[in-house]
Amino acid sequence: MDFSLTSADGSSFFFAVLIFTVTKNVVGFEVLIDTNPPVLEFGDSLKINCSTTCAFPKPLITVEYKSGTDPIRNSSDNWIADFFPSVKAWDISVPCYVNCKGAKTANKVITVYNREISITSPPEVLEANRAYSLECIGPRVYPNNKLILTWLRGSEIVQSNSTGEQGYPDEDKRLRNVFSFTASVSDDGQVYTCLAEVDSGSSDRKLIANSSVTLQTCSFMDPPRILDKRPIEVKRETTLTCEVSNVYPAEKMRVRWSQDGKELNSTTTRPNSNTVRETAAWTPQVSGLTEVVCTADFEEYPSVPPKNNTIFIMVYVFSEPEIQVPVTLVGNRVNITCSVFNVSGQLQLRLKNGSDVLVNELSNTGLTIYHTLDVQAQLDKQQYICEAEMKLQVQPMTSSIVKKQVITLQVLSKPGDTTISVNNKTVSGFPVNVSKGDEVTLICNSNGNPTPTLKWEDPGNGSNVEIAPPGILRISHTTSGHQGIYKCTATNPYGIDEKEVDIRVTGETCIPGVVMAGILSFIIITAFILYWKCRGHKRGLYKVYKAKPNNNPQIPNGSEHLELDPYPDGKTTNGFYK
Repeated sequence: MDFSLTSADGSSFFFAVLIFTVTKNVVGFEVLIDTNPPVLEFGDSLKINCSTTCAFPKPLITVEYKSGTDPIRNSSDNWIADFFPSVKAWDISVPCYVNCKGAKTANKVITVYNREISITSPPEVLEANRAYSLECIGPRVYPNNKLILTWLRGSEIVQSNSTGEQGYPDEDKRLRNVFSFTASVSDDGQVYTCLAEVDSGSSDRKLIANSSVTLQTCSFMDPPRILDKRPIEVKRETTLTCEVSNVYPAEKMRVRWSQDGKELNSTTTRPNSNTVRETAAWTPQVSGLTEVVCTADFEEYPSVPPKNNTIFIMVYVFSEPEIQVPVTLVGNRVNITCSVFNVSGQLQLRLKNGSDVLVNELSNTGLTIYHTLDVQAQLDKQQYICEAEMKLQVQPMTSSIVKKQVITLQVLSKPGDTTISVNNKTVSGFPVNVSKGDEVTLICNSNGNPTPTLKWEDPGNGSNVEIAPPGILRISHTTSGHQGIYKCTATNPYGIDEKEVDIRVTGETCIPGVVMAGILSFIIITAFILYWKCRGHKRGLYKVYKAKPNNNPQIPNGSEHLELDPYPDGKTTNGFYK
């Protein structure tokens, strides 16, 4: 077995190791070998000391290396010290022979190493829940079984490895330690270290080399998920939403929307620490099945492949339904029209009054339906609904889309059903008695479209009367002057309606009209008789019968008088003439 030592002048020597065999176990003294350092880095200097405890008789100490080796040596009676400035051999064996009242031999093999250690580089980024391995290749050491390779996760030992084989000094067979693990998000930023140590004896280890690697991990388990796949109306803006869950680190995830290879403008939000959501405003221009793509990737980690989700969205044509009904008068007959002019699926068109379906028809294009109506006043403000339902066959299911328009029927009519209430009591044509001094409120109401204008007629134009719209007449303090017939007139462009109420005020001294008329007649007749009686005494009454003319100008002549015969039947009696 050969090895080389380098002397002080730099020359290398090869020599044979002498193997001494103890032929006799001699007791009483010991043979000791000490090396410094105890383990040697290839190329470093080495000090060897061989000594014995035997002092008498003077011992014979022999240390022989391979042939041609000339160390720098010092010696005394019981020791020999050799110095090698640079050792460039892997197999260093130190045999020490002592003869003192017998012979003893000691031999020591020195561990030699270098500091070459390497770690196989892991991928740039590790995906969570995938299996990976870290491989550490240790330095060259002889004997091989003196090397120990240890993996640390942070400061925690996760795996240690060594070999029981000593190997051969001229064979460069490196120890390998492969640590296999499943990556997790907790490994992100984690430092893994490989330690190379040699056994220096007595359970001591000397650290000779180490190498570390810092891991980057990500979690990208699921492809993007498109949240809404419903059909979309052509040329109407809609929102596309795509979400990536269980992703780490979420802040480094990029999500994009595209259609026909063109990226859509979109906005990124992160609802929580491991979810990325991308929304895009999209206005499709062409009807039919349209492909849209959501792509997710780690832009900073090109080694992690992107993931896509591609869907085909049905873009449809569906015009708004239209409903028409003319403004009409009571008694007219009109058509309510419900129409849809452009659809891209099976159309069902319904005309409804509330929940009642009046007309229901099917079509694959446009459609118009009608409902004829005899207009009555009670139909005013009735709501009619034009409801269009389009069904699209989007495999594996059918999608239904409903649109509707509502119109309120407006019926025009002249005023009618006019009513009057007195102090909140509706009257029906009979006189209404109120007490003197009462506050009286008359309210007039009337139906009609447009709403009628209401006007009061006050029979006495009395004081304490207030007329206020709509249709309110208020008397703050009633007197006999407020008695009479009050009339309310309701007017709109289509006609007039009237209603009256007879108000009687009680608690007043009042002479009935017939009695009053009799009294007035008696006074007039009496006055007339007295008047003529008075006149007769002044001018005189004369019984004229065959009167003759005279010269008194106050007495009419005969030709100016008429003879009256109060009895035309021929009987004679006296007559009176003025």
